[in-house]
Amino acid sequence: MKHEFVSRTGARRLILVYAGWAMDAVPFRNLRRPGYDVAVLWDYRDFSIDWSFLSPYNEICIVAWSLGVYAASVTCKSFAGRTTCRIAVNGTLSPVDRSRGIPPAVFAGTAEGLNERQLYKFYRRVCGGGEIFRIFLENKPQRDVNELVDELHVFLDDNIFVPQQETKWDYAVISSEDAIFPPVNQWRSWRVTPMIFIEGPHLPDFQRIIDRFIIDKDMTEARFVRGLKSYDSEASVQARVVVFLDGLVNTPVIASRIRRQGARVLEIGSGTGTLSSVLDNVCGNDAYLEMWDIAGEPPVEGRLRSFRNVDAELEIRRIPDSSFDLVATASTVQWFNSPSRFLSECARVLAPGGFVVLSTFAKGNLRQISSSTGKSLPLLTKDQWKAIIPAGMRLIGMKCYEHELEFGSSLDVFRHLRQTGVDSLGRSADSVNPVAAVRHLQPDLDGKFRLTYKPLVMVLVKE
Repeated sequence: MKHEFVSRTGARRLILVYAGWAMDAVPFRNLRRPGYDVAVLWDYRDFSIDWSFLSPYNEICIVAWSLGVYAASVTCKSFAGRTTCRIAVNGTLSPVDRSRGIPPAVFAGTAEGLNERQLYKFYRRVCGGGEIFRIFLENKPQRDVNELVDELHVFLDDNIFVPQQETKWDYAVISSEDAIFPPVNQWRSWRVTPMIFIEGPHLPDFQRIIDRFIIDKDMTEARFVRGLKSYDSEASVQARVVVFLDGLVNTPVIASRIRRQGARVLEIGSGTGTLSSVLDNVCGNDAYLEMWDIAGEPPVEGRLRSFRNVDAELEIRRIPDSSFDLVATASTVQWFNSPSRFLSECARVLAPGGFVVLSTFAKGNLRQISSSTGKSLPLLTKDQWKAIIPAGMRLIGMKCYEHELEFGSSLDVFRHLRQTGVDSLGRSADSVNPVAAVRHLQPDLDGKFRLTYKPLVMVLVKE
């Protein structure tokens, strides 16, 4: 494989794009994401590469497209410990397959008849023609036809395919008009992975995918630092969730586990300390409470209490197995790049019989914002959360509900979002601030402005 950086700013996080067949870095040279460098991989005639270029990065997000999905699945183990989000785009783990990939006859026919004219037609099919194709030709890959034939023959060799792939993907993005990987075949392939259906051809708008699925963590931290003083007075929905969590951690089965001598509790996203106070009371004088947050200061202090300013999504990987009896988190996980990987790490760091008590927000949260701006966090549905529960963890209970807030003006909506830190929905390449656009929201028929929150709470136990 070959690689090239298309954005290099000295960031400690990297977006690694596995390009499709017949590509190089040129079509991706305008990709950007604040807080991340961007590098592109291509040329799958040989899956080997010197991975030393990854050494500066403590977090790597994978965006794999087309044949790059399979290439990522067999090579990303080299840096799995630093990988968070894994996004498969218009590709599968069975790239040459009648029902789960590209039909073998089509694949072989492309290899047999390939020339410059046929390659041009292929590029047109990839783009679906029109304006997308015109822009693509302005950024056309510089690849030799003979090496492209060799690359196809690698995938026609049945011996390269690994029957069981260990890679767990966070999302599978499927284009409705994909003329290369049939959408129905992709659907069959990704039945156990959250699928996102979008309009368009095989070549999607990768900038929009990156903006949608990869969290701008630098902005998240900055916005929550700014909103710390006003958070408690404005975050009424989050406060109600903590009241619910209070009841959960004080149930006899969980409380008895925590209140014993030497018990250890980890809170992810302590913030202003609303949940920290609950855990502090439950832990009492015998249990140890460790609190993590990307911003802020120790919400509670004292004997057997500690606080750390860290990116919890990464820090939890450094924790030894079976270290905690409870992992608790309120309204935080939606800011992680990979909730699936986080749950797996929770399962690892919990001692047998330990618990996860988690609240987040489900798909449909703040739907008024997403409908007016087209932008939102990549939230999962209730069923998708169930699907990513790792082996060895059992779901005890789950609740998902809606809570509506009412405002007198769009300016009040804007202030609410800003004062709770939710305006860190992210920066995008089109420079549109999705929360600033709230100023243009239209009221309901009664003249009121409403926001609908959709909290999701779940309790898991490690078998």
